[in-house]
Amino acid sequence: MSQKDFLFAKIEDAINLSSVSGLTAYLDFCEPSVQNKTEREIARYPESDCAFFGGGEYAERKMMAIFPKGEEPEKHEYPIDIVHIRAKTPLAHRDVLGALTSSGIDRSRIGDINTTDFGAQVFVSKPLGEFIEKHITQIASVMVDAKTVSFDEMIIIEPTFTEVNVIIPSLRIDVLVHAVYKLSRSEASALVKAEKVKVNDNPVLKPGYAVKIGDVVSVRSKGKFIVGDISGMTKKGNTRITLKKYS
Repeated sequence: MSQKDFLFAKIEDAINLSSVSGLTAYLDFCEPSVQNKTEREIARYPESDCAFFGGGEYAERKMMAIFPKGEEPEKHEYPIDIVHIRAKTPLAHRDVLGALTSSGIDRSRIGDINTTDFGAQVFVSKPLGEFIEKHITQIASVMVDAKTVSFDEMIIIEPTFTEVNVIIPSLRIDVLVHAVYKLSRSEASALVKAEKVKVNDNPVLKPGYAVKIGDVVSVRSKGKFIVGDISGMTKKGNTRITLKKYS
């Protein structure tokens, strides 16, 4: 069974469970691309609906909920634990994730991991908070102390941006990637064809794909940016555009 078929099978099982019980079925945390696929798939079932919540306003990885139409759960009903992992020195995201998965926690049960001044804030499926408190005492070479906290104690971490102004001949995706990351046009085109570029979390396969204002573009291993406003045209007919590049 392909990964796509496996996803749709899980969704169908959750729909059936929710329809029979009349209750919400909660699934794993998933990336934005899976969230988009699920929303398209759920449209085939007029009596069911889906929603996603990751614990914070700006969460990327979110827990999936499937429920009878018109009965969307409240955010506090999602079975999510928030764990503050405190350390005396900064923690790297990869080290925190490595410690969690090495302890036996499946990646699908882990939401966003936000590094903070005190260490890290982690979102996981209930009841993993208690498990982490007992078993995660060291990350890399740093001793840590983990504690499950309430939603009132959650730290909201907003993304930060750097404004980048570029002049481009068109809004083709390969042209933008070329301008933002200082690549050759052929390198930018190759990234697109290799499915390493996404627009609004959906893979783009054609270098000539035209982006729109407000689109979020992510380039694997390079970063992510938002297509901003067009500020004018040059004498040669090129477009001046402002981008918001994730810091």
